[in-house]
Amino acid sequence: MSLIRAQFLIQGLGQVRLETEFEMADQGVTALFGPSGAGKSTLLQALAGLIPPVESAGTHIATSYGVWQDPTQFIKPERRGIGMVFQKQLLFPHLTVAENIQYARNRRHDGPRFDDSTLIEIFELSHLMDRSPDQLSGGEAQRVALARTLANAPKLLLLDEPLAAVDRGTRANILNALTQIKSEYALPMLYVSHQWDEVIQLADHIQIIENGRIKRSETLTTLSADFDFVAQQEESAGAVLMTQVVKHHPEDALTEVELGRQTVLIPLLDMPTGATVRLLVHRQDVSLVKTPVLHSSILNTLACEVAELHVEQGACLLLLRCEKQYFTAKITARSQRILGLKPDQTIYAQIKATALAPLVRHHG
Repeated sequence: MSLIRAQFLIQGLGQVRLETEFEMADQGVTALFGPSGAGKSTLLQALAGLIPPVESAGTHIATSYGVWQDPTQFIKPERRGIGMVFQKQLLFPHLTVAENIQYARNRRHDGPRFDDSTLIEIFELSHLMDRSPDQLSGGEAQRVALARTLANAPKLLLLDEPLAAVDRGTRANILNALTQIKSEYALPMLYVSHQWDEVIQLADHIQIIENGRIKRSETLTTLSADFDFVAQQEESAGAVLMTQVVKHHPEDALTEVELGRQTVLIPLLDMPTGATVRLLVHRQDVSLVKTPVLHSSILNTLACEVAELHVEQGACLLLLRCEKQYFTAKITARSQRILGLKPDQTIYAQIKATALAPLVRHHG
């Protein structure tokens, strides 16, 4: 079902011109993905009611909560029940972290309720509660901004490139926190980014926007199988495999997860059997063999088929199909010739357990 159906017409007065249809599912995370200047932030601001009617005449926004905008009405931002997180944190400078969160709690909407202990744990704020915003690092301030927004109990969370100004470690922590919120609280999110590695770690549905228009609307699974699209993304982005926890091996600090009829060993997780785990697989961490190697320090060997391949400038990029899911590998053109790789051929992908990054919090 749809949470939002909209027809945007933003004239471009101080904004990127936006003329497009938009639809958002009522469950999971929808990503708005595209280059800078494509209209991502403009669309988010229009949803939030931050673009006045004079600049958005002709826009229609219908939601499962009611109509937010049409030629006869314009619901003010504070009445839409939305939480929005920007690149800049916009914390109240005269309030402490605790007071910022309490301010939002006093004005909460009708969405999922987060108590203080939950927010403090998810965003690791226990040592920051008495600090003022000018005593926070950029990453700390962004974690506080997210906690404050959730304390407001929004029915919909809009995230406008919230990780653009934080370091890699903070990015990973915030993505893990958002993943936890998504799985435990069923809060719909619209996540704006031009970084594919962020999108694949969080999103279920993806809207690709270019020049103010939505060009594609796909599931993550469908886009991951689009070789031309995947090949255009940065090598560091990798791909995601959906797995489920089968059992734990605490003596080896490993968890065993199920991928279709095969299993994969990953670093130990504090998650129950049956829990869903997204595995981030970087193409540079994948090696290929024609037959499984019995004695190797690499613990994971997955039977795959070559879906597609492309050779250029001495390198070969492959799209591998494994249990109806897809990931990529990059090898030399010489290796491709030695292995005789071609489409639909069975091949075995070796991946170190330590190289698989589960998109959840680690045990301990």
